[in-house]
Amino acid sequence: MKHEFEINPATKIAYVSLNVFDLERSLEFYRSLLGFKVVGRQSGEKVRLSVDGNGGHLLELWQVGSKQGDLEFNFKTSAPVAPKRAGLYHFAILLPNRIFLADILSHLGEQRDGLYFEGMADHLVSESIYLRDPDFIGVEIYRDRPSSEWKWDGSRVQMATERLDAPRLMQDATREGWKEMPAHTAIGHVHLHVSELEKSVYYSQILGMNLTCEYPGANFFAANKYHHHIATNVWLGKGIAPASPGRVGLNQIGLELPSRQDFERTVFHLNRQNADMEQTNEEGVRSILAHDRDGIPIRLYCR
Repeated sequence: MKHEFEINPATKIAYVSLNVFDLERSLEFYRSLLGFKVVGRQSGEKVRLSVDGNGGHLLELWQVGSKQGDLEFNFKTSAPVAPKRAGLYHFAILLPNRIFLADILSHLGEQRDGLYFEGMADHLVSESIYLRDPDFIGVEIYRDRPSSEWKWDGSRVQMATERLDAPRLMQDATREGWKEMPAHTAIGHVHLHVSELEKSVYYSQILGMNLTCEYPGANFFAANKYHHHIATNVWLGKGIAPASPGRVGLNQIGLELPSRQDFERTVFHLNRQNADMEQTNEEGVRSILAHDRDGIPIRLYCR
């Protein structure tokens, strides 16, 4: 279904900003275990991470441990408490090829006693490993199959959740093994808990993405013909509470537009739709902070 506004096909998820309880504990996971590098650190409460320690960041970590009374996590027992609140289901780190996925699977297999390892899946368009970080935030690490192998039925791409053939994947592992996040790693997509799937039409009607797949209890959206950049689900139940960006979990999603013209065109459209948004200026970069219909924050900008 065509809408009056379509976001530029080159739009991408540039970064994910996370609220964490203990910054040093989270750095141990993302830097020491997964292999990200620190780009910059501010006031001991905020750290940015990239694949090479330079350029644009992929992850941003904010320490909110001082707000422990607001958290929905039992830190005494390290047991997660289902938040029943709109927000992050998981964010997904896209690796450039299958060899790196095989190497990190081997690496994580050696570290399983020290992390929450959730499992693996074959989604037809991709192969994925699922983890939980120290705050029980969902982390997917995946590789895409070549887009020529994706099967489309009109505007809908075929996706599923099947067993990953891990032994076959491990045949691609190298002798050198996992060292660090490789060049060209990206944030491939973000998957969100929402209160109603009907509200997630925000991502097509307001942000102008394409609805690419409908799955039991979930919708998938993308710029251009990618399988998805944003997914939404009601697997926590319908009618859950709105997002609370001050809690451990998602702080915001960074959505990068390819040009100033596209940024201005998108802002104009959001204004016409009376979208919930405010202008911001972070480090000299003009941007807007929009909120979807569950209050989930999305920062739109261009470099």
